[in-house]
Amino acid sequence: MINNINKDLKIQSDLIPICPICGENMEPNLRKDEYFVQDELWYKQEQLYNDFLGKSKHKKVILLEFGVGFNTPGIIRFPFEKLTNENKNWELIRFNKDCTCYYDIEDRTIKIYDDINNFLD
Repeated sequence: MINNINKDLKIQSDLIPICPICGENMEPNLRKDEYFVQDELWYKQEQLYNDFLGKSKHKKVILLEFGVGFNTPGIIRFPFEKLTNENKNWELIRFNKDCTCYYDIEDRTIKIYDDINNFLD
C-alpha cells in the first residue's frame, strides 16, 4: 500500500484492507475507541516505560514533546505535564503551535512555537 500512495498522499480506496469479520474498511490502530489493540508487546513496552519513570524519578530529565496536539492529549501531552509538575528536576521542551500548559510548570518548560522543520534546520 505504501508504494501506491499518490503525490497528494491519498491511498486508492481499493488498496484499503477489509475486515474479514464485518466487511468494513480497516482503520489504523489509533487510541480513539474500545478497539485499540493492546497486545503482549504493548504491555511489555508499558512496563519498560514505567520502569524508566521509576528509575528516573530523582534524576534530571528533559521530556521532549514534538507536535503533540489535542486528539489524544491523555497519551503524551497531559502525562508529560503531570510528570514535569511532580518531579522538580524534570523539564519539558514543547515544540508546538499551541504550547499552553495546564500545570504550573512555566519555569521548567521551554516553548518552541516555530515550525519543527525550521527549528531543526
